[in-house]
Amino acid sequence: MNTTFILKFLMLLTFFTTISCNSKDKSYLEQKEQQTAKPNKTKSTHSGKILVPKILKIYPHDSEAYTQGLFYDNGYLYESTGLYGQSSLRKVDILTGNVLQRKNILPTYFAEGITKFGNKIYQLTWENKKGFIYDFNSFEKTGEFTYPTEGWGITTDNKNLIISDGSNFLTFYNPTSFEIENTISVQEGMQSVMNLNELEYVDGKIYANVYMTDNIVVINPVSGNVESKIDVSSLRMQLDNPNIAEVANGIAYNPETKTFYLTGKYWSNLFEVTFEER
Repeated sequence: MNTTFILKFLMLLTFFTTISCNSKDKSYLEQKEQQTAKPNKTKSTHSGKILVPKILKIYPHDSEAYTQGLFYDNGYLYESTGLYGQSSLRKVDILTGNVLQRKNILPTYFAEGITKFGNKIYQLTWENKKGFIYDFNSFEKTGEFTYPTEGWGITTDNKNLIISDGSNFLTFYNPTSFEIENTISVQEGMQSVMNLNELEYVDGKIYANVYMTDNIVVINPVSGNVESKIDVSSLRMQLDNPNIAEVANGIAYNPETKTFYLTGKYWSNLFEVTFEER
């Protein structure tokens, strides 16, 4: 057989085989990309709304309080402050900022978030993987509970305790057995939102301070999607003593007035606000 003809035949065979393989590879890669994209596509329902606080009233706040947790109940604020040797649980007069009731925490614990469930207050600690349960009225400790992560923020949907640990995850705990009922990953669009800190559950949404920022994200508790973001950095300009203020931290909701109370670590003021689009 002619050698030249054989060489040409082999070259053509190699050419068509390469095209066929490349076509298969491309089809396979497209399918993999589509499969990978599906979860993100269904999870990404971020509306893109940016909200800002509208200040209604400004109150004094203890500027030495390293605020870790905050909630409102029947005309008063309840606050958890952190740092080793300085941690406490407090009942605070909103109008004056005066501490009406206080329980100091042992110096081996760095207190974190608090929430009320039933007639009890649940308080987290940062590194000890241990939380404390107090009688709501007396602040007497009635129990303890444990969790496998760091403790940052805590709130409740009136069914579970919802806890943040500084990651992009929120974990739902049974308030009696402290077994894990559910865990969600929080995402803004296709990006995980890390450093979720102090929490507040309001009208079916979870509000979370993002540590190291002056942002609050509003989270869908089912999907984990961030539905809007609140930029509270403008509040700094209204502080009596902005030079010592650290990051925003502390969200409490008043269902009677439908307003929020916001403050931060070493903030000299507490702000009563509503939110509006920028």
